[in-house]
Amino acid sequence: VHMFSLGVAVAVSLIPEGLPIVITLILATGVFRMSKRNALVKKLQAVEALGQANIIAVDKTGTITRNALMVEVLLIDGKEFRVSGNGYSLDGDIVYGDQPVVPSNHEELRLLGKIAAFCANARLWYQEKEKKWKVGGDPTEAALLVIGGKLGFNKDDLEEEEPQILEVPFSNDSKYHETVHRNRNGELFLTTVGAPENILALCDTFWKEGATERLTHVYLERLRDDIERLSKGGLRILAAAYKTYHAGAVIPADHPHGLTFAGFFGMRDSLRDGVADSVRQAEENGIRVIMITGDYKTTAMAIAKDAGIYSEGDEVITGEELEAMSDVGLQSKLDNVSVFARVTAEHKLKIIELFKGRGEIIAMTGDGVNDALPLVAADLGIAMGKGGTEVAKEAADIVLLDDNFESIIAAVEEGRSIFSSIRKVLLYLFSTGIGEMLVVMGALFLLLPLPLLPTQIIWLNLVTDGFLVIALAMEPREMLTRKNGSRALVDRFLFMRMLFLGLVMALGTLFIFVFFEGSDFTRASTMALTTLAIFQWFNAWNVRSSKRSIFTSNPFGNPYLVGATVLVVLLQMLAIYHPFFQEVLKTVPLSRSDLYIAIGVATSVVLVEEIRKLFASLLRH
Repeated sequence: VHMFSLGVAVAVSLIPEGLPIVITLILATGVFRMSKRNALVKKLQAVEALGQANIIAVDKTGTITRNALMVEVLLIDGKEFRVSGNGYSLDGDIVYGDQPVVPSNHEELRLLGKIAAFCANARLWYQEKEKKWKVGGDPTEAALLVIGGKLGFNKDDLEEEEPQILEVPFSNDSKYHETVHRNRNGELFLTTVGAPENILALCDTFWKEGATERLTHVYLERLRDDIERLSKGGLRILAAAYKTYHAGAVIPADHPHGLTFAGFFGMRDSLRDGVADSVRQAEENGIRVIMITGDYKTTAMAIAKDAGIYSEGDEVITGEELEAMSDVGLQSKLDNVSVFARVTAEHKLKIIELFKGRGEIIAMTGDGVNDALPLVAADLGIAMGKGGTEVAKEAADIVLLDDNFESIIAAVEEGRSIFSSIRKVLLYLFSTGIGEMLVVMGALFLLLPLPLLPTQIIWLNLVTDGFLVIALAMEPREMLTRKNGSRALVDRFLFMRMLFLGLVMALGTLFIFVFFEGSDFTRASTMALTTLAIFQWFNAWNVRSSKRSIFTSNPFGNPYLVGATVLVVLLQMLAIYHPFFQEVLKTVPLSRSDLYIAIGVATSVVLVEEIRKLFASLLRH
């Protein structure tokens, strides 16, 4: 009966029955902190991936940039007009050379303004409370709506006079938005705005001084040079084209052809404040940031360079190149690629799978309907809370409330802190459990009386372990610099620390028991119980950091641990000196010298851990 009771007590000691509660507490407090930093966690288990993520794949628009696009350049027939203003405000001038111009006096500007207004399927309104413009619909088309207004066209008035009869929305396949309107004479006016290469493929003429001319190979090369030049300046380029049909004409529903090229819109979306610092902070802490965008290659490179994502010597792979390469060829290039440009949702999914195939833990941001599959496929899907679609939010594990890249880094920081806290709790629980088990096994092996009674083991677990482990769960957040750390919660290094600390505590407790056992068994058992309890108090302070010395750490950095330590000391004093607990736990009062001896032996667990940290520090340097 005694051995059965002891076996149950040892099992209770070794099996951390409070671990699920403590881990849930760690996750819940971490998730609460994340919400304060604009990261809403939908799935609690995602925090594990968040703490281990070593690659973040980010979209450009809205995450790296402000997602407040403004057309800065209008290029038509070799003439480059500059547009002033700020974001989605209609205030601003059109400048040619050094002089402001009146758009109504320039036929080319009237043409581009009309096309922009027709292809702008978005709405804008000014919110007085926040003192900012709000966008309903796609931000790119909102920017077209604004430039249409600056050029003198109100979309509602324009469509009242020339009603829309057909619309083909933008898609990842076509990469353009097409509309058809009927004027008062019954003629049909087709307009389209989209990716330059896709629009130019539909054109065979171009606008020139009110007429059209044949689009030659030489002129196409000139246009491609213009795209390259503007893109290097960080502008996102959209091309515009049109075609007029006579009344009653049949317009092809898909892929119109024989269009007339009108000109280019050059849009800028400025970097968010602090993005470059956040990218640098991520890189310093072992998190690689890559950009995945649908933008033109040169534009993506320019923005990525400003953000600190792209460096000289890095590779940039386009969606077209991605399709042409084998998986083996892509795998060999992934280490040097920092930007993927002109990609579709299918390309994003392939990129995610390639990184995961290498054993990487990857987080990905997305906002569109087509991003749902890549978000699900990533180890951690992050959706945009402001500009994202409901489909993307539903598929994601975390929703960014402010659509800001800095919030991703803050969330990863919290995730790593949570991961670290769980490891600390595991180390404490299992090292103390192993210590208690080794005390019993060591006594049996040495043919000694059992130093601890079942009730005493239960006491240690319910009181000493319980309060201290909850306090460790409240350990303050710290930014970790783990670059190639283990992804396992319990790796070989942590397991060896568990065994080592448990062994030190067991040897010290057995030494005390053997030293006192010859004179009085009850006193020896009380000394063993007290020594092991003090070992556990010191061990809780030991495991706060695997690298930093206990003597250099702020003792009041975790007030919960200070309070819990004071509480368990008082409870242990009750166990020794209160008659009721003496009766239940079979203890006797200890003298002051006995307590000094117990404390002196228990400090060995601090000493050996400090020596280990010192050697580890020397090896790192």
